[in-house]
Amino acid sequence: MEKEKVVVARNFDSSSYPGIQNHGVEVSIGCLTGDKTELLKSLLQNESLFKEMSYGFNSFQGSSFLNELMDVNEHYHKQGMITYESELNEDSEELSTDNWNINDYGANNKATKVVFDWKEDEEWDRGNILKIPKEGLSVVSVRSESLYFYAEGDFPIDKKSINEDYSNDLRFYVQPGIDTIWFGSDFGDFNILHSVYFDGEELDRNFEKEECSGDIFYSTHLLLQDGIIVAWLATNNNPHFFPFGEEAIRLRSFYNAADEEGRSSLPCISPYTRVNDPEAYEAAVKSLLEKL
Repeated sequence: MEKEKVVVARNFDSSSYPGIQNHGVEVSIGCLTGDKTELLKSLLQNESLFKEMSYGFNSFQGSSFLNELMDVNEHYHKQGMITYESELNEDSEELSTDNWNINDYGANNKATKVVFDWKEDEEWDRGNILKIPKEGLSVVSVRSESLYFYAEGDFPIDKKSINEDYSNDLRFYVQPGIDTIWFGSDFGDFNILHSVYFDGEELDRNFEKEECSGDIFYSTHLLLQDGIIVAWLATNNNPHFFPFGEEAIRLRSFYNAADEEGRSSLPCISPYTRVNDPEAYEAAVKSLLEKL
């Protein structure tokens, strides 16, 4: 039976948010063990969470402890293209074949919403729902990287169909595996495109073609207690970018004076904050130590 190649390539340019041109992301979610909690407490007390590191000819403030949190992932681990509001329209290098459409009509059994402060009867009419256990101290680690999503496969031509809502031509209608990471109304959300399916079969990710420049950027780590964010840590030496830009982070604070909207920003424990706003940095460290 004759087959036809399908290539689904997409990139997300978040540079206007600001962010990076081909924005990929790795997300890990797991529980912070007692040993790791005690180690974090010790590093904060001894002001040794961040140390000078080097990469090539550049030096920066980094954290081995925070980097290793990417391996805490017993509840969730995905890597793919980051996007916002499931935006999957961009293929700036025109790498895709012109023989498919995304079928985004109705519920998607390949989509998952990851939630933290959930209700027992909570459901999601657009797909599956993954409820992260509330008990104990959970950590969500998000690391940005350069990535141009690229998935490919060969499928029988007679599997093409016509859907007049999209096209009058015979097409392959693919289904995206796209997850929504939902922190709650005060923190917002973002999406990860991690896979693509046709007729129930997953297309193969071509990781060599996805790498782009191979750059890995800073990581962000949110600590949650009983499903509620209580601390924000990161390895950034420069201002945050999407999805953690300052303009997007308006959390109800447990220890800062609220602004006129009844909210205030949760300071980030990072090298950037330590240098540019030491008072906020110290307040964030003190608050976290009280919770550990």
